[in-house]
Amino acid sequence: MKNLVISLFLSVSLLGCSQNTVNNQKGTAPVTYGDIAENFIGLVLTQPDEAQKLLHEDFRFRYMNRIPASLMGELVIEDFYNRSTYFTDFLAVVGTLLPDGIVLTPIKTISDGNHVAVIMEGRAEGKNGRYDNKYVFTYEFKEGKIFLLDEYNSDILVATRLYDNKLISQTSTAPE
Repeated sequence: MKNLVISLFLSVSLLGCSQNTVNNQKGTAPVTYGDIAENFIGLVLTQPDEAQKLLHEDFRFRYMNRIPASLMGELVIEDFYNRSTYFTDFLAVVGTLLPDGIVLTPIKTISDGNHVAVIMEGRAEGKNGRYDNKYVFTYEFKEGKIFLLDEYNSDILVATRLYDNKLISQTSTAPE
């Protein structure tokens, strides 16, 4: 997990920025849910103790891909993680699949009340070639903390570049 490197460029335009703010130090600009969402993934990989402080006690992470566990071998990414297993189990699998790290760049952040979506582009080398995936992370905030985080990305890239799966064309041949 220590090998994971993430570079977040904070010069992202906030679209529809939420007016929800979080308590912060006096004399500093208000922090929006969009700001927290943009920076969370970077904190997860570089300062996990700080990232955990942003999570609601009932935090849930859902990995929204639909790759069957049988195609993942021993490095299974589960559909669901809680506050503890997100940092221990999920990030351990990600660290093994991407031992040279990943660079994630925020492209767009969209906020509406307690909901935020962050669109990111990733650059990494998977064990089977370039792993330049695109991501959408959706956040739901509750009581000023991250309550729900969903990750969407290309399951085809995950299956072929991070696992040993091959795409095979299945053409149907009609009987003559």
